[in-house]
Amino acid sequence: MTSVGRDGSGRGVITTARSGEAYDVVVGADGHASTTRRLVAPGLRPKPAPYAVWRGAIPLGALTGHPRELELLRGAWVTLGFPGGHGIFYLIPGGPQDGDGGTGPGNRLLAYAVYGRPPEGADPGPYLHELAKEHFPAAWADIVARGGRRAAACHPVADAQAPRVARPPLLLAGDAAGVTRPHTATGAVKALQDALCLERVLRTTADVRTALERYGAERAAAGVHLVELGRRMGHAMVEETPDWPTMGQREVDVWFRGVLAGTRHYLYEEPPETAAGSGGRGRAPAGPM
Repeated sequence: MTSVGRDGSGRGVITTARSGEAYDVVVGADGHASTTRRLVAPGLRPKPAPYAVWRGAIPLGALTGHPRELELLRGAWVTLGFPGGHGIFYLIPGGPQDGDGGTGPGNRLLAYAVYGRPPEGADPGPYLHELAKEHFPAAWADIVARGGRRAAACHPVADAQAPRVARPPLLLAGDAAGVTRPHTATGAVKALQDALCLERVLRTTADVRTALERYGAERAAAGVHLVELGRRMGHAMVEETPDWPTMGQREVDVWFRGVLAGTRHYLYEEPPETAAGSGGRGRAPAGPM
């Protein structure tokens, strides 16, 4: 695709290197730097957060000598709080291993995300290791160090939500419609919800234009909710962190229920009091923050 637009009859036009074709509906699912968004929500710019995130993924061999940490990760996310931020560690699928097509039981990677504010002028790479050494328990600092400085990439954190996600015949879906701060862990989930909503309105509405307007109203509101939730979580867990060392599980539960008060999220459907005995998933903080 080289461009997207409208023709004189109001149909959507997609141009490629070979030709241009007109369509009744054009779904702009073209990512955070969406070309389609420029037509549906012109002038929209991401709003940066006052902190960054270091992301890394390293082989499980980095946990050699740390059996307790590996055992924790097999059943839970691990969140480590420090003044001015936090880090979260979790297991993800890796690539194919020993010809197993990527399905073997040992085919996992350790992923982490560390949120904080590197000092002005500091090299973000080395600073992560200094931060881990100063604030993380020794075993977790050692795990980060074993990944090496090239294992982590430092990214700015930003969010954006289009005030309109449909301007018939164009509509936006996934990251094209809006990007939240990573604390919400909703990129793939929101894209699936967008697709399900689009299917529903097209099946239940006779007029395509009306269907797209229904989609736009519903999904724009959902996007605004997620952006606001991401900002609330980022403020609580990075910008104005609690006094982590003084908090036990009960204090964390109470604090995090306050962070989420008045909202809902797919990771936190169960009340913490109910979920606390079900393997820890409902115990706050429970998700990829």
